[in-house]
Amino acid sequence: MLPKRLDSLCWCLLFLFAFSSCGIEDYAFLYPVSGYIEVELNSKATITLSLAEVSEYLTHFTLYYRIYISAVPLQGRISQGDLSTLNPSLDTDYRAIWPYTANADTTISTSVGSLFRNRSYQSLTVEGADIENLLSPNSRNKTITLDFIQVPGSIPVLIIDDVSYNLRRSTGDGLFNPVPQDRYFINTPELNTNANVSSGVNADVAALSGSTADVRFTYVALYIVATGTDANFSPIYSAPTFIAILRLPEQE
Repeated sequence: MLPKRLDSLCWCLLFLFAFSSCGIEDYAFLYPVSGYIEVELNSKATITLSLAEVSEYLTHFTLYYRIYISAVPLQGRISQGDLSTLNPSLDTDYRAIWPYTANADTTISTSVGSLFRNRSYQSLTVEGADIENLLSPNSRNKTITLDFIQVPGSIPVLIIDDVSYNLRRSTGDGLFNPVPQDRYFINTPELNTNANVSSGVNADVAALSGSTADVRFTYVALYIVATGTDANFSPIYSAPTFIAILRLPEQE
């Protein structure tokens, strides 16, 4: 029979071994994007994909967006004070998401996927390429540009490694079929009518309530998130980083 002190030590070591074997200490965590973000007026955002520390769980970076219809043709860089003027829903969404972002003083733990999904945000896609491959872990420390050049008919693009890719709206993994069918980020009557929002056709757009304006404009709010998969193949996310609010160019 073991001495009492030795017996207690054996049980303690056995508990620690069992605890570590369960993988409890292997907590899957992703640092948020902390690189420099430069915003030019309401038409361009440049982001450096820097992380405080890279994780083995990182699979790619995700760009989340939502489009907001507005009656205001705002010029210049858009600030927080402009949001309720552009669209009250934009102000509401921004305030709801802010406490969870890497930009906030205090980050509250939550499921980022659910956070954006519950506020009808979608992930950006590009034409002619898989955006998850473009924004894979190999893109870390690279610079990307989201260019919404304000020239009628110009298609907004994502630029990485000096190559431009036309940005396209999401289909929510096939849950909706947005119009216009080309899914470009260009302001058109099909995009900015409340009817296509309420019907669910444009599920990535927020309507403008109480406005009878004949001329309508559209803006997009953008966030970036480090995305990965844990040891159980469940999706994990970093805290989101707010990028900017940009105006969609007009159609020709």
